[in-house]
Formats: sequence, structure tokens, C-alpha cells
Amino acid sequence: MDARKKNNIKFIITAHVVVKDGARIKESPDITVFEEYSYPDESLFVSVPKDKLRPAVIGFGPCGMFCALLLARQGFCPIVFEQGEEIEKRALSVSRYLEKGDLNTLSNIQFGEGGAGAFSDGKLITRVNDKRISFILKTLHEHGAPPEILTQAKPHVGTDLLKNVVKSIREEIISLGGEVHFSSKMTNLSQKDGGIAFEINNSETFFAPALFLATGHSSHDTYKMLLNKGFDIKGKDFSVGVRVEHLRRDVEHSLYGDAAAHLPAAEYSVSLREGDRGVYSFCMCPGGLVMASASDDKSIVTNGMSYHSRNEINSNAALAVSVLSSDYGGSAEGAIRYQRAIEESAWKIAADNRAPAQTVGDFLEGRATKNFKKVTPSYPHGVVGCDLGKLLPESITALLKKGLRSFAGRYSFFADKSAVLTGVETRTSSPVRIARGETLEANGFKKVYPCGEGAGWAGGITSAALDGLRVAESYILGEAYVK
Repeated sequence: MDARKKNNIKFIITAHVVVKDGARIKESPDITVFEEYSYPDESLFVSVPKDKLRPAVIGFGPCGMFCALLLARQGFCPIVFEQGEEIEKRALSVSRYLEKGDLNTLSNIQFGEGGAGAFSDGKLITRVNDKRISFILKTLHEHGAPPEILTQAKPHVGTDLLKNVVKSIREEIISLGGEVHFSSKMTNLSQKDGGIAFEINNSETFFAPALFLATGHSSHDTYKMLLNKGFDIKGKDFSVGVRVEHLRRDVEHSLYGDAAAHLPAAEYSVSLREGDRGVYSFCMCPGGLVMASASDDKSIVTNGMSYHSRNEINSNAALAVSVLSSDYGGSAEGAIRYQRAIEESAWKIAADNRAPAQTVGDFLEGRATKNFKKVTPSYPHGVVGCDLGKLLPESITALLKKGLRSFAGRYSFFADKSAVLTGVETRTSSPVRIARGETLEANGFKKVYPCGEGAGWAGGITSAALDGLRVAESYILGEAYVK
């Protein structure tokens, strides 16, 4: 949708037309000819021998899910171990946390079947241009996602619908001979006899010819264990910030004008660059809620989510600021400490699961908020008015203020001083990267494949699923693997 001119809003449509073999089409600025492509290319896999031992997948978010699905469809009968619960039980654990503050540190909004994305709207937007993307979208649709994800420029499933989708994919993997084990946390691993020995829940030991590490971006204790085992893990640039909430009607009127009543919930994207750092909107949730998303005791983490209808009274987005590896010394341990220190400080300010919050006007003026009027914070445990500038590092605070002032010149709702900032948003991406080589195996560890967002090689549901397919291909094809 092109809404740059509110008196002339347009839909932009790209049509894909399939023609008969041999048809001649002349390319032009408006017409591009593509060769038909089918994924996976079965001709590549037809002669691949199947190991008697079954590969293991650690984690059942989008990366682990699509990795296991491709392995299962190619006859490898993978065994999946997920530290969290299956989606039905996980949803109950999340509800208990949101309603009563009773946090299950092993199964929550960050961990469990479906990964973190299952409780953050199921946004499928990606900037990655890869032929496998259509396969991912088609597969999600086959398992219950709405058909519009196949055609929308900014597809999303919605947390309410995504629960059934991930359950359906699990059931297909099992029907093909795979296994999926929940409440099963990997606690140790070592290379042994040409494969990988690994421990689950500090008790039972398994052996597999290959191990896929799809642990998710919040697996701090797993990172520490891997570091102790000699894995090459470095800190990387990531982002931290806050959630900003505006009234949905104000966002929609600003973007659509009088046509707002006839158009879908409005989405926006903003960014400002200053030197090596930027401040930008992330995971924008039209008609959504700000979620309590901690995975550790005595910490506050926010995120955003929407149901498929996107009809809540507020719209929210993360406003995230770059954290450079030089800010914490570049080590994996330093990156985790930086992230956790902010989360724990937020808990100390607010206590009893409430989140620190401030109006935009008070934040810009550097004073603690005493009450919230026009925009009611949607954080489920309630908020405590404070000065976020005293909680966040000065470099984050300064660029957030510049960003808010800049964005106010672009969209009228950003000029609303009563809009609410809720902290802290720290899990926008993994703070570390696990190094891997051309075959996508971990440096120094044959047949161990770090993958997805947790390993620092993806940044969202679709790109994580894509990386899961790539590592599965690498294992299946061995030396014949082509990226």
C-alpha cells in the first residue's frame, strides 16, 4: 500500500503469471522473466544415503522446526529436544506468568515449541532474498496459516493462529518417523566416535551423527556451556531500547487520513542514523499489546505481540538503539552481562513484575512520570512511572531522544507527549555469534551446526526458518552442498 499521499492511497500489486513451456516473453521494466523453481530439488537428494543413527535437533523454534521438517521429509527421522513445553502446555505457562507473575524459566515467551516468535505476532517479514522463502510460506499455509501470507508484502500469522500451525508441523515430523521431546534441555555435549554425544536434563546421554543447535536468542546458559567446551563464540552488535505505545486510531489517521476506517491496521517504520549507531523501530505491532517476556527470575523484558485481528486499542513498536561490541569489550560474556544488567536494573526499579515506564514528554524532559492519561500502558503486570534515562545507558538514552524528536517530524503521533515508553526491550536479537565454516559446521566441531537466531545467523521467524533449511541441506548433501 502506498499511503504517501493521503488523498490518493494506492495498492501496488505484483502479479506472478505462469506460462506454457516455450512461450516467448519479452522482458521490460515492468516484466521480469523467472525460471520456475521447485524446492527442495529432489534430484539432489535422491541418492543420498540415510545414516542408521538419527540426527538430533536442539530447539524447536522456527529454525529447529524447519531443519527437522526437511530432515524428516528426506527420510532421516530426526530426534528433536526442546527445553520448553509443547505449545498447549506452554500457552498455559505463559498465561500463568502474565496473570500471576509465576515464571517458568524453562518454558515461557522466549522458550518452548514455536520459539519466541510464536508469542510475538508471527511476523514473517524478511529482507532476505532467497528462493527457499516461498517454500517456508507455503509450508506455513499448508499447516494452517492464512492464505494471505502468500501474497502480502508484510505477512503475519498472529499469535492466536500460530499455535495451531506449529503443532501441525510437529505432527507431520512425527508422522514421518521423527520424534519431538519437550521439557528436554541440552546440558552437555562432546565429540565422540565421529559423532556427537550430548546430555539432556543433566541425566540421560544420547549419541547422534549430527547435532543442530537451534537454541534461540535467549539461551544464555547454553552459550556459557558451549564457551566452556571451546566453541568459537564472540559478542556482536545488537540493540536495546523500549516499547513505544500510541493509540491505534492516531497511528491510522496519521498514515491514512480519512481512509483509515476502510483500510487494514496501519504499520510504520522509522529510523535515524548517527555515526556507527542507529535508532529504529522494530517488531511493530498494529493493534497489539506490550508483553512481559522475561526468561530469568528478577528481570524485566518487554516485547510486542498482536492477535491476527490486530484490533487492540494501542499500537506499539520497539524503539531500539545500536549496542556496539566495543561498548562491552567484544566478548560473548561481556555481551550477555550488558544485556542482563539492564534487565535486572529494570526489575529493581519496578519490582513485583511491573515494568518501568514513562511518557514521551517526561522522557524528553528528563523527569519521572507520575501518571498516564491519554495512552494507557498495556503491559500485563502494570507499570511504575520512572525516569528511563536513569535506567538505560547514556548512549542509548541520548539517541532515543534524538530519534523521538526526528520521528515527530515525520508522523504526527510521534509528537504526542502522552505516548508511553515501557522498558526494557533487550532481546531484539542474539548478542553473540557462534562461528561456523563454509559447510555451516561450528569451527573445530565436525557435524555440529549452530543455526538460526540463537547462533547469530538469523534475525526473525522467516530468516531463522531459512537457516534451518540451509544447515539441514549441508548435512544431507555433505561435500556436495551448494549454498
